[in-house]
Amino acid sequence: MPKEIINIGLDIGSDTIKILGAFREGNNNLYRIKFFEEADSLGFFKGRIKDENDLAKAVKDLLERVKERYNIDVETVMVNISGDKLEVFNNSASVSVGSANEKVTELDKERVEEDVKNVALGNNKSILRVFPREWKLDNEKDIVDPLGLQGIRLELDASIMTCFSGDKEALEKVIKSTGIDIEDIVPTPFADATLLLDNSQKELGVALVNIGFGTTSLIVYEDGKLLDLIVFPVGSSNITNDIAVGLKTEIHIAEKIKKDFGITLPSSKKIEVKLDSGGKLVFSERELRNIVAPRVSEIFSDLINKRLKKIGKEGKLPAGIILTGGGAKLKGIEDFAKKEFKLPCKIGYPENFIGFDKKDPSYSTVCGLILLGDDFEEDIPSSNKIKKWIKEFFSNFKP
Repeated sequence: MPKEIINIGLDIGSDTIKILGAFREGNNNLYRIKFFEEADSLGFFKGRIKDENDLAKAVKDLLERVKERYNIDVETVMVNISGDKLEVFNNSASVSVGSANEKVTELDKERVEEDVKNVALGNNKSILRVFPREWKLDNEKDIVDPLGLQGIRLELDASIMTCFSGDKEALEKVIKSTGIDIEDIVPTPFADATLLLDNSQKELGVALVNIGFGTTSLIVYEDGKLLDLIVFPVGSSNITNDIAVGLKTEIHIAEKIKKDFGITLPSSKKIEVKLDSGGKLVFSERELRNIVAPRVSEIFSDLINKRLKKIGKEGKLPAGIILTGGGAKLKGIEDFAKKEFKLPCKIGYPENFIGFDKKDPSYSTVCGLILLGDDFEEDIPSSNKIKKWIKEFFSNFKP
């Protein structure tokens, strides 16, 4: 009997690199983890590759650890791409229905989906994803799926997600140098949304905010459609830096203070932290709050809310704000967000992965990549599926 088909996600972040292998249990939405490893990130910061060799070494070391601990040779991965050069814009295209009976076929849909990509991108831009917003047939609007309907002119309004070509090429070069193939390159916010947002939230209107180590991303949906996406070059590392400067202490001590105490109350209660020298760093909860709260407020108000205001959605998202990413583990951030956004807010984390014991929002992206791996399997041509099944089948007979 063939082995389970394992989907593998590789999440490259500014703080850590995570690799996860998991397979779906039967026909339900539960995934069982086959392996998981993470390591400190090298050569990568604020969503962009800074040193290809350092990053390639970090990824290769992680792959070797998977081989050593689980006896699994990783061959292909779903990998994320991020950075403040991710952009979304809208475009439309139309084609004549090709069949003699004037019924829309899959080929018609594929033709218009290709035509909608024909747009002047400018220099150094690459298309990552096309998200259908609305299908129209002979000017009949709001068609969910035109397949099989009768008409003459098929039109598609779509959101197109792009990245900086240099970032994509550098990522491909790094992964190729490790000896594995890329199954698909996925924008980080889309991986997060795939895992954490359901259709009802997307219909009502929702914003998903990923506070990473080096960046913060925002993706917004309404009426079931992608409305906006942006990545800011500010993350939880900025909070750590502020604590280090404000309390005049080392970065690793500041990181520990951030993780242990988060957004404290404005009280005079004293906090004592042991130093490597054997001494103590003493400060009040109010002092710490006066350092941490302004930076979090900057992320929420000056960046996220300002963007929501620009698209006319400030305070107008019934499904609220979902916070995820490592920065969402900051103590007190959920209540702080509710006050800043004046909307329902909650922390989003993987819930349908058997093997993750803790509710950790820093795992959202890598788990989202696993779900998208399933979608990728369904979308690839049947001949490729057969080849992959044969490969999986005969791997059972290897000594």
